Order: sequence, then C-alpha cells, then structure tokens
Amino acid sequence: MPSMSDNTPLPRTPDFDSWPLTQQPTSVAVDHGALLITWSDARTSAYHPFLLAENDPAEDTLHPLSRETTLSPLDLPCDLVIRRAVLLANGAVEVHWSHGRAPSRFHPGWLRGIAWFGEHVAAQDLRHWSAADLSGPPTLNGPRALAEPPVFLEWLLSLQTHGLARLSGLPNQDGLLAGVVARIGPIRESNFGRQYTLEIKEDPDSNAFTSDALLQHMDLPTRECPHGLQFLFCRANTARGGEGIYVDAYRIAEDLKSEEPDQFATLCEINWTYKNRAKSSSYKAAGPVIERDRHGTITAIRYNTWLRSPLVAALADQDRAYRAYRAFTARAQDPAYQMIFSYRPGDLLAFDNRRILHGRKGYDATGGTRFIEGTYADRDDLHSAIRTLERHLSRELAS
Repeated sequence: MPSMSDNTPLPRTPDFDSWPLTQQPTSVAVDHGALLITWSDARTSAYHPFLLAENDPAEDTLHPLSRETTLSPLDLPCDLVIRRAVLLANGAVEVHWSHGRAPSRFHPGWLRGIAWFGEHVAAQDLRHWSAADLSGPPTLNGPRALAEPPVFLEWLLSLQTHGLARLSGLPNQDGLLAGVVARIGPIRESNFGRQYTLEIKEDPDSNAFTSDALLQHMDLPTRECPHGLQFLFCRANTARGGEGIYVDAYRIAEDLKSEEPDQFATLCEINWTYKNRAKSSSYKAAGPVIERDRHGTITAIRYNTWLRSPLVAALADQDRAYRAYRAFTARAQDPAYQMIFSYRPGDLLAFDNRRILHGRKGYDATGGTRFIEGTYADRDDLHSAIRTLERHLSRELAS
C-alpha cells in the first residue's frame, strides 16, 4: 500500500472549482464493486465505478488543460468494478480497479461535494419576499463594486438570492451598462436590439415604449427560453411618476400553493401561448405560468397579461385556466407583494426576468427628462460569474 505524508498535495479535480473539505473521510470500503466512504459526521456516501472512472484525474482520462474527459462511455468495460479502496494519509482516496486499469486517486473535497445522502438539496439559497420583507432592492455602492471584486460578488449574490439587486452612484457614461453586463457574461440580444432605451415611440412595438402605466409582467414570454436577466441603467430622471413596481413571483406561487392549491395546480399544468404583437416580428412560445423541476421546486414564471394568445382548449380547461390566472394576477397587483421605488440617476438595477415581475406607474412625458437604458443576459451567466469569482477570491485568500 502506498504511504503518503499529510502534506502530500491532493489530487487535482475534474474541473477548476474549489472543493473545500468540510468533512474528513474516516473509512472507505467496496460494496458490490462500488466505493463507500464514511465521513467524520457519520454519514456514508456511495460512488458508482463508472462515475469515478470517467472523472479519473489521470492525464489519459482527463485532458490536462481543459480538464474535460477524453473517454467515450463505451471505452469502459461494461463490468468494470472497484476491487479495493485505500484511504491515504492526506485524505485522498485511492481506488484499485478490475480489468487491469491503473489505480486512481480522488480529492476528498470533490468526493464530498458530489456525494448523495438520500435527499434533494436546493442548488441555491433563494429568499422569497413580499413588501413586508423587502422595502427596496438590495443596494451596493456602484463605483466600489466595479473596483473591488468582493463587492461585485456581493452584488451578484444578492441578485441570485433575492432576484434583484441594485448598484448606486454610477456615472452617466456611454457604454457603462454594456461594460457591467460583460463582466457577468455576454449580452443576449432580443427583438428590441442589443440594447434599448425606454423612450416614447411614435409607433411603439411594446407598451414599454409609451408613458402609460404597466402592469406587473415578465419580458419576452414569447421566447422558447425567455431571457433570464434584465438590466436597467438610469442615466437621468426628472420626470414626474414612472416609479418601478416589482413583485417576487416565486413568493406569489408559494402562497398560492399553500392557500389556493387548486389554482396553483392549474397554473403548473395548463400551457398559455404568448405572442408578440409587433409589425416587424412574430415570436411565439407556450408554457405554464409556474414551471417546476422534478422535485417540485419552482424554477421559472411565464406571465404577461397583454401578450397572451387565445387559449385553445376545452371549455372546462379554459374556465380553470382563467380562474387560476386571475388568482395569480390578484396577488401580483396586491400592494402587499409590491416593492415600489423611483429610478434614480446612477442606479443600475439587475433582476431575474423569470422570477421577478416588473411594472411601473405612468409618468408625465411633457416635463423633465427620463433616460433609462436596458439590456438582457442569461441566468447561466450569473451562476458562472459567481462560481468563477468565488474560485478566484478563495485562491487569492489561500495564497
């Protein structure tokens, strides 16, 4: 059996993430060809031989630069099993294989991080809110956030957790909005272009380009996969009115689930079709108002009162659908759920377009100025930016 000292470097992992060792492996065993690990908190996790073999950090399995596997699933013997497992002195686990395959060594933090203990763990810690819980967007100093990566990460984490977050005190500068979004990920264009200005148009292709009040809604439900993030940068605002009205639709859905379960079920089951009414484009997509994953966790909302197409369904289903939609709308328009605030020059607001509904009060277009730029990105970009920044900062702290 190989012997390693406690300061021997741990094996690399099949990615570039940091895998802190929150629990130590105390023993290892083999059961029917699979690896079993008992941890210092007395929990036990099991690992299939295929899972370990295709994530083997050896250079003939994992590309040394990309850290992506170079194996086809069919490169592994169909009856591959683990013959023996050894817990090394530095906490790494050494696996000995059948079929003459060379032994593999695995990082204990990675093994703990991918362990399954019999229950579903939410990927993110989301905090649902109503007007009583959150009176305004979580706000950070904009210039500090752009200069200091830990503050920028705090802004991103607030956006992920609450569904919206704001930077304040930014300069009135061309290109600033695109530059901030580029630090998160690529801008996702839409039928409104790469970037748009919330201005009054003589021939508007959306209600947003008028001075009218807007009911709470999400943008672009007409897309197969609606844009995940929206950004609004206020460069000037002296117009009367036009306050933003924001609602956490996840909170509405959870309240419906507990208080009006029949309406909640209908909102999860019946698809509505949404279609934009523009003269120069015709986007069309369908989905339920409330989307859930296989564990029942709410993952997205598809809701916009003025872009719905006629519901083609049996009369009974139409009745159910309209009653449920009205129940959802009643809460979206209830002040108890609404966060209302003014757009201040220098504010950059980011929000989850598939969770946070937004609207506005009407404004006086004849007096003052109102200059608000907008653009979109995707949720994936946010999650990637958070993980990458956390990895970078943790390595800086360790060095």
